[in-house]
Amino acid sequence: MNSNPLQKYFRQPKIFMSLPSKGLFYPQGVLTGDHNNVPIFAMTGMDELIMKTPDALFSGEATVKLIESCCPYIKDGREIPSFDVDALLISIRIATFGPDMTVSHTCKNCRTENEFEIDLTSVLEFYKDKVFNSNLELGELTVNFKPLSYKDMTRFNTETFKFQKMLAQIEGINDDKKQEFIDDVYEKLAELQLDIFLNSIESVSGPDFSVTETDQIKEWLSNSERTQYSAIKNKLESNRESWSTPKHHIKCASCGTEDDISVTMDQSNFFE
Repeated sequence: MNSNPLQKYFRQPKIFMSLPSKGLFYPQGVLTGDHNNVPIFAMTGMDELIMKTPDALFSGEATVKLIESCCPYIKDGREIPSFDVDALLISIRIATFGPDMTVSHTCKNCRTENEFEIDLTSVLEFYKDKVFNSNLELGELTVNFKPLSYKDMTRFNTETFKFQKMLAQIEGINDDKKQEFIDDVYEKLAELQLDIFLNSIESVSGPDFSVTETDQIKEWLSNSERTQYSAIKNKLESNRESWSTPKHHIKCASCGTEDDISVTMDQSNFFE
């Protein structure tokens, strides 16, 4: 087959970035190449189209396809550690549109809508020295955590959204069925919380043992004291918050009110 004479006009890497995960927590074969020097390509026209498809955005498929298209080192976007996703999306945004992004914000005092320029390279710098805090001491036990994969994170977010919508519809349910409905939703939320725990725990170690079997860890969680369960929940929440994109300090041009805003990773408007 003859080579394509247009090949020299194909897109080339625009920037190179380091993965916040340092290449850890990737299943074998998902990440190829140097995690400290990952090439990032600009979006194609097809990428832009799929990022405007509501079903693909909601399911996470749009993000998966975008990352695989613009970061050839990643062979399966579903399996990447969740805390690499934001850094990858920001890098793709920079490669496509440049480092500056305009953010709109309505002043909480005078309701004036202001626009601010955010330097996305400073957001990437935030991830440079981040380290995943993977251990929690619970007496003689040590719980070893792992980040959720993007696939699991999307699944849990989708399920949580569905349950929230169900609770929002409670006013349309007859009073005699309302409590039964509420109890059922909260029972399912509790099951979802347990599922998140199980997907976030790599192992549980003691003085002379280490347990990695999911069924055994599930049995322990189901029979642990409330304080242990709460400690695990707080640890996961603390890790999630510590990896959230940093806030930017802004000042209203009309009344001078100061506030802090975050760069949203909502793909429905992040790539416009």
